Amino acid sequence: MLSVPVWLGFIWTSPNTLIGLLAGLLTFQRPSVRAGLVLFDRTPRGLTRLMLRADRVAMTIGFVVVSARRVEGKLLAHERHHVRQYCVWGPLFIPVYLLLAIPYGYRRHPMELAAQRAAGETADQGRFRTASRRFDRC
Repeated sequence: MLSVPVWLGFIWTSPNTLIGLLAGLLTFQRPSVRAGLVLFDRTPRGLTRLMLRADRVAMTIGFVVVSARRVEGKLLAHERHHVRQYCVWGPLFIPVYLLLAIPYGYRRHPMELAAQRAAGETADQGRFRTASRRFDRC
């Protein structure tokens, strides 16, 4: 996959980051900035409470991470990988992600598998390894 300078990736995905900031406002908490990301991860409130009900802990939108728990360790590595994916795909990330979710679902989603591998959450597995490898690096 392409290697994109951070400043160019930031500009390319800025529409997504604006959507992420709006989603962050729906958590009813102040953001913090860590590891080059805007994080809404203080406590499950608003949107993050709904995410927990849907069995989701965190989501990345551009350079913004909205999370029901503190973003650190493997979760931080996972979400940072999604940011790298956003840097490459820019405004196309969300439509591509949703289109891939149709045939793969969440657990076999190539972008999720790539982020899990990047965070050391899982090893390469079987037939989805090749498809998800396209989403490994920026």
